[in-house]
Amino acid sequence: MSAPEAADGPPESQSEAPPAWAFPPRARVLIVDDLLENRLMLGICCDQFGLAHECVENGLEAVEAAQTGRFDVVLMDIFMPRMDGVAATSAIRALAAPTCAVPIIAVTPAAPPGMVARYLASGMTDVVPKPIIPARLAQALSAALAQPSAATPVRMGARRAKVARRA
Repeated sequence: MSAPEAADGPPESQSEAPPAWAFPPRARVLIVDDLLENRLMLGICCDQFGLAHECVENGLEAVEAAQTGRFDVVLMDIFMPRMDGVAATSAIRALAAPTCAVPIIAVTPAAPPGMVARYLASGMTDVVPKPIIPARLAQALSAALAQPSAATPVRMGARRAKVARRA
């Protein structure tokens, strides 16, 4: 109708608040990426979400850090020297419970559907494409941290049993 009427409030798209993500208190994130810039960006996101985090530079360091059992979720780059993210995920899944159950989220620029299916089949919980969109990362972290910790070992154990029967 008139201009003053339209000025009574912001447009709907501007008045909607972004979703609030609730994370468990004291949740700890392991950030695995060979590039300092990516580790910094993911660390800033974790800080904004109120999540404690530690960083390592490659898959070998990720497996070693995961063995401590200190982490509730892992953000795993795919393409790294020494040991890539898929190999590191397989190594973590081969560890004893409950460590083998930690949710692992792939963070990668290579996220076409075929690759996403490969990452999920390798034991990863979710895939977040780079460049990072904080809301998408928060969604993946929220879902991963909400998982019952017993769900992954059963699924992984069933897959190992199938592989063992085929061998």
